[in-house]
Amino acid sequence: MTVGHPAAWQQQQQQPPAAPGPWAARAARSSSFWRLVAVEARKLVGTRSDKIVMACAPVFLLGLMALFTLLQTNLASAGRQLQPMLMVIQLGLLLVFATVIKLVAGEWQYKSVQPTLLVQPSRLRYLLAQGTVLAGVWLACSLFTFVLYPLMIKSAAQGINHNYLLGSRPGWVLGVTMLATAQVLLTALIVSLLIPNTGGSLTVFFVVVPLLAVARLALPEVFGLIYPLEAAWHMAGDGAGWPQTISSLVVWLTLLAISLVVLSRRDAG
Repeated sequence: MTVGHPAAWQQQQQQPPAAPGPWAARAARSSSFWRLVAVEARKLVGTRSDKIVMACAPVFLLGLMALFTLLQTNLASAGRQLQPMLMVIQLGLLLVFATVIKLVAGEWQYKSVQPTLLVQPSRLRYLLAQGTVLAGVWLACSLFTFVLYPLMIKSAAQGINHNYLLGSRPGWVLGVTMLATAQVLLTALIVSLLIPNTGGSLTVFFVVVPLLAVARLALPEVFGLIYPLEAAWHMAGDGAGWPQTISSLVVWLTLLAISLVVLSRRDAG
């Protein structure tokens, strides 16, 4: 067996390690927050089916908006003119919220959240990035509804010889629109966080929540206590009362807090 020269071996051991290449330096840097937001936004329309659903969502919303406004026979008050919008928001945005549920619940069901958490392990930053995307969805849906619904309800009111009354209270209309959209979106988020399964989350959101809305119409004093949109109905002038509004807010804010705690402890492996 050949033995190398001791001096040469010692010199080789004392040589500093080779400097890392530029790819290693880029890999060592943490991703910026806005890059994470861009990644989450791309996930929202990441597949062809997602793109088709999001493209059909405005058409579906407009169709239900026209249906709910044209069916009205009593638009003599501002409340009567605004309240159909709440049903439009809950039902007309189902396609958008289905994509949101698929984004949030699907990542945990199929473990596709792993690459994101490997790049940046902070679940808080991950959740804030997803929340920023959802805030953009909320704002876009709210403004879309706020611009188009008054035009349709104005046409419907004039068609039955009633005065259009929402034009003098745009701040109120915008507030109800944004609150109702936020509450439905938060409901979808809570369901998808508590049930990390796309099929299960969609079933609960599309079956249980509408049934709760029907039950609230039948017994508002009872089911208004847990109805997620009770605060929006109250703001629109047709709430069951302050106890129901406060109870609903407490219930759903508590569920939101629980879902965030569950998310922070959930195994991503």
